[in-house]
Amino acid sequence: MTDLHPTFAAIIKRDRSDECRVRPGQTPVAFHGLTFETPDGTHLVQLDTAGTMPIPADGMTIVLHDQPVIVLSTETAYTRTEEGRPMLYTQVVVDTVA
Repeated sequence: MTDLHPTFAAIIKRDRSDECRVRPGQTPVAFHGLTFETPDGTHLVQLDTAGTMPIPADGMTIVLHDQPVIVLSTETAYTRTEEGRPMLYTQVVVDTVA
C-alpha cells in the first residue's frame, strides 16, 4: 500500500477521532448552510437548514427570492460537529441572467 498524501491522512484521522463520533442516544441530523454571493463578493442570501438542500450546478439558472440568476461557481465544505453531526457549507456565486 502506498503512503497517503498528508491531506488525505489528516481527513481520515479527523473522521476517526472521538470528536467526530455520534454520542450514545443521539441521532445525527445534517446541517446545511448555503450562502449566495455576487461575483464581487456581495452577500445576497444565507439559507440554513437541518437536513441538506440541493447544490446548484455551475451554469444552472436558479431563482433567489423571485429573481432568476445564473450560477457561476459553487464550493462546498464537508465536516462534522463535536457531536458527530454532519455539516455542509456551500458558497454559491451567482450573476444576473443576460
